Amino acid sequence: MRGTRPTKAIEEAQRCAEKMGYHWIKNTVPALRFDAFIFREFAISAITIKKIRHAIDENTFVEKLFPDEVEALRSLPLPLHVLRELWIRTQNERAWRRFYIFPDTTGEIGFNRAEGYINPHFREDESRASLQHVIARYSIKHGELEK
Repeated sequence: MRGTRPTKAIEEAQRCAEKMGYHWIKNTVPALRFDAFIFREFAISAITIKKIRHAIDENTFVEKLFPDEVEALRSLPLPLHVLRELWIRTQNERAWRRFYIFPDTTGEIGFNRAEGYINPHFREDESRASLQHVIARYSIKHGELEK
């Protein structure tokens, strides 16, 4: 994470998180490269906020587009149960796109009913088809597919 932090975007993210029922704790340790912790009864996340000018293509890999931010979140010295999230807001869209950052992969959050979060790019029909494909591949790989 280079340069100055996007102060207005961070303030907007805080309001968004609080609206979803999260508590917000700003990161006060500059050596730890993330913006805040958000937490609710059953979840805690370290988040990084990013504001960009142009929209993100739906097929873009976030780790290729924002390698510094993804690596910073992955390298945080936090327990594995603390989620890592990258929140991205573009200039033209008035919505947040949220990505989970896992040790080996990333995943865009389509929706979370408990939070009331819906990604504006989420398409339920395509998501179901993709999930069925992943389940089928897993089942074949592990010999669990019924004949």
